[in-house]
Amino acid sequence: MKNTITKLKPVQIKFSKNMFNTLFQCYRPYIIKIILTVVIGFLGRLLLLSNAQLIARFLDQRQNLTSMDLKSLIWQLAILLSVAFVLTILYRTVFSRLSSLAVSRLYDETTYRVSRFPMQFFDTTPVGQISTRFSSDYGNIFRLFGGPLAEFLSLIFDLISILIIIAFAHPIFLISLSISAICFRFILKLNQNELRRKRQELSILRGPSVAHFSETVQGSVSIRQHRKNKLFQHRFEKLDQMFLDCKLSVGSHLMKFSVQLYVISAILFFVHGLICFYLLKNQLIGPGQITVILGFTLLATNTLQMFFEWYSQFDEALIGVDRMDQYLRKPLETDSYLPAHSDFDTAHLKKAKTASQKISSSGIKAEYILSVQNLSFSYPEQIENILTDIQFSLKHGEKLGIIGRTGAGKSTLISALLRLYPIPKGSILIDGQYKTDVEDHRQQFSVITQEQFFFKGSLRDNLDLYHAFDDKNLIRILEQTGLELNLDFQIDEKGQNLSMGEKQLISLARGLLKNADIFIFDEATSNVDPQSEKLIQRALTNVLSEKTQIRIAHRLQTVEDCDQILWLDNGRIKKYGPTKEVLEAFKGSS
Repeated sequence: MKNTITKLKPVQIKFSKNMFNTLFQCYRPYIIKIILTVVIGFLGRLLLLSNAQLIARFLDQRQNLTSMDLKSLIWQLAILLSVAFVLTILYRTVFSRLSSLAVSRLYDETTYRVSRFPMQFFDTTPVGQISTRFSSDYGNIFRLFGGPLAEFLSLIFDLISILIIIAFAHPIFLISLSISAICFRFILKLNQNELRRKRQELSILRGPSVAHFSETVQGSVSIRQHRKNKLFQHRFEKLDQMFLDCKLSVGSHLMKFSVQLYVISAILFFVHGLICFYLLKNQLIGPGQITVILGFTLLATNTLQMFFEWYSQFDEALIGVDRMDQYLRKPLETDSYLPAHSDFDTAHLKKAKTASQKISSSGIKAEYILSVQNLSFSYPEQIENILTDIQFSLKHGEKLGIIGRTGAGKSTLISALLRLYPIPKGSILIDGQYKTDVEDHRQQFSVITQEQFFFKGSLRDNLDLYHAFDDKNLIRILEQTGLELNLDFQIDEKGQNLSMGEKQLISLARGLLKNADIFIFDEATSNVDPQSEKLIQRALTNVLSEKTQIRIAHRLQTVEDCDQILWLDNGRIKKYGPTKEVLEAFKGSS
């Protein structure tokens, strides 16, 4: 870690043009409203601050005050402050809302793309690194680009308003204010690169501890069984301490930055005091104006200091935008498209708004619903093929069993059929056509495996997340699968309160709701109780009798009623043909 820090020190850290372009695209739909809101906010702050100048002018121009004069002043102040208050509240409310909506678009747009990343990305990227982008990095963005951005712009409004008011009192103060602004800018530049570097390092160091914690929770049972608690705890403490040390370093540097700003502020106030003494002595300004100038000088120095501290903190948000932008512009998987409503201009292709979800919309079915031709497959960065020259065809309603020893390539074939990875050689056709949209291709399949996804909520939500079906349809599907759970049954996270058989039956119900053309069962009846296996077998025979099925066999009896059997051996077809013939050959080789 120390070596990494040493290497980073001389590097001048700058943000890419893409990052600023991404920010612009976030705010683009609201740009006119935001400009109008900013104008309202500036007028509100100007009117609010100008009340002091109004009082000072009023007092300096009158030696004797009457009750009528005071009433007039009070009415003017009341009107001025009321208008300023209304404009300021309107600005804060509307701008904060628009800014929050704008940065929320970044989360949505990044999610669209990450969900379409190549599988290799998820194979090689720790889950903690991904979750950090969508939690900590995005949290920094939302925290500073929501309401705080309105506060930051208010500081700019205040500085401009103070500049106008003090210059109106006497132009000489513009010189000292300009020099102070230059000094503040110099101090910011002096510290900015180091702060950016440390904040980037902080963002990077946050991921490993989050990933380690997440993986430890997921594997807590195994860790306890093997008595490795202290080992995992020690590693987490080490990662967490690195993160805390970096965070402490950032805080220390921010403190140093603040002290430097305080020194400049004190010097500016002293200089303005000397100027006011000179102007008063020469009767160029009155006591009321001096009060305004010194008061606004103190306000200006505090505002300038707050401005540059905020400006420095916005680097943390910009680092978050930059890290989100890296995901926003990564390549998608082959033949993947963004949804039509995605309106960020990046290099990715989008679906046409009128595009049909099915390529073959004429209603005329091809002879084969699934045709695999000369398929060879290897995972990215692997030299040798895992599958070689695989070819078979399935007619509508046919059932194919896939058998083979462990490591023969059965599950890999399913990954290839779903096009989870690029296909280096061969083709997979649906109804005689190659689907250029990989999402459309996968819509044709429903996969029931041993590992299924469940989230905490009702059975209804786990079946139908988008509430596309009414309860009547959901109940009908549950009856078809034989699952004896009601729709309000609460499922724990990861389905921990479900048996393996119940998980499989719920997965089957999901597939039936999806109404896919091809059902894939990846050893679906292994590790399930006899009753659940019986229900699954009944569904295979009755409910899915007209559906095309592909079954990976764990037990040979699950494929005995198939029309064809594909026997894989070391990634190649050992034998492919009628069920009885292939099973006899397979049993004879044991």
